[in-house]
Amino acid sequence: MLWEFLNTKQELVFLVSGITAVLVYHLYRTYSRLKHIPGPFVAKFTNFYRFLLARRGFLHLYLDAAHKRYGPAVRFGPNLSNMYRAFRPYTTDGLLLSVFTAADDATNRQMKQHISVYYSLSYAVASFEPRMDSATRMFFDQLDQKFVPTGAHFDLTSWMKFLSYDTMGLMTFSRPYGYVQHGRDLHGIMDDVKRANMSIGPMTQIPGVDWLLHKNGVANFFKRESIAPLLDYVLARIGERREERQKNRDKLPSANADGPCADGDFLGYYLTAQEKKENVPLRFVSTWTFANILGGADSTASMLRSVVCFLVEHPDALETVRNELQDKQRNAGGLTMPTPQWQELQNLPFLDACIKESLRLDAPFAMPLERVVPAEGATICGQFYPGGTVVGMSPYIANRYRPTWGDDADLWRPRRWLDGEPSHIRKLEASLLSFGAGTRGCLGQHVAMFELKKFVTALFMNYDVSTGS
Repeated sequence: MLWEFLNTKQELVFLVSGITAVLVYHLYRTYSRLKHIPGPFVAKFTNFYRFLLARRGFLHLYLDAAHKRYGPAVRFGPNLSNMYRAFRPYTTDGLLLSVFTAADDATNRQMKQHISVYYSLSYAVASFEPRMDSATRMFFDQLDQKFVPTGAHFDLTSWMKFLSYDTMGLMTFSRPYGYVQHGRDLHGIMDDVKRANMSIGPMTQIPGVDWLLHKNGVANFFKRESIAPLLDYVLARIGERREERQKNRDKLPSANADGPCADGDFLGYYLTAQEKKENVPLRFVSTWTFANILGGADSTASMLRSVVCFLVEHPDALETVRNELQDKQRNAGGLTMPTPQWQELQNLPFLDACIKESLRLDAPFAMPLERVVPAEGATICGQFYPGGTVVGMSPYIANRYRPTWGDDADLWRPRRWLDGEPSHIRKLEASLLSFGAGTRGCLGQHVAMFELKKFVTALFMNYDVSTGS
């Protein structure tokens, strides 16, 4: 029918010219509004090259090299990517938002305000320390049974991942997944998360393609399996808990009550928060729980691995940590064994420095954390960005910025957190981007640091850990 309509060469030329004009205008507008920002030539027109780099796992290294060439402000794409769409699982109700993936501040605040208290350090200590200790003791029991008697080599990092997931299971659902007990990924959730991360990473650079291929009603209709098996697991646990709470309604706090709920875990807190607030939809419980499992367990496992590996690879630092803990054991009333309590782990400056330094060099997320410039525009690093521009800063690059961290920024040196004036140390702490920054910082960072410090202390107080041959 179209070719019948285009019955003359003149009309065909007119159509082609019109399409060409639209494309040229789009390219010109895309290029010109940010032409003052230096960067690779191809970045002015497409995000596809970033997709290829992310798929190969080299994007953070490429961006680091680009910054060294062009300076603190580098153009990485026509307008970056709105990467957070790629992190949202698709359900029958559309894309599932979370605290991490909400692109605008208003939605982020709405999703945070009802649950942020549950992620405070005081709440974590009161509610979750016994659960962490229970998971750690199960972990040590398995080491004692399977590996200590023979002195066999084994992959501690895999077992720490089992521990991280079981700990998050206890904190979220009041039951572990059983990974530590069985020494494997029973439900396939860890594999699902790994596959999702390998897919999501590249797709964050071209989320439009991600939507076209995976996250729309048509694509979802033709898929035989759920797009997010982890989400199915989460929804099943929520359904079970709601039934339990309905049966035991008289044992739960009233809608106006304050303080911990009867369940004593994250899911119970989420349901109580949802029931207290008329304007909080039930789907928020799903998004909170899903984000807790997806973001909490895997990233904490990564941080555990980093801290333990850096310490084992630097025997002098590990010896200093052990001496610091032994001094605490002798002079400060002792440490509860095998799992020291949080109140006993204060005033351990060198251990704290080792944890911060490990997170500096090996942040769980290395891609740029994106934000949208407000309508009035903003000046960043001496450059003006018009409203609507997507800007981002990579923790991998920011945590190695030599003007802040010194010429040895690529080296693991915990003493940098202890040497120097207090004002300099405060500058370092404010510059650490491993958990994000400001109002959009990681909601679970206090829980993660709490878990990190407790486990690292318990591990090195109970075992002599070394690398394999």
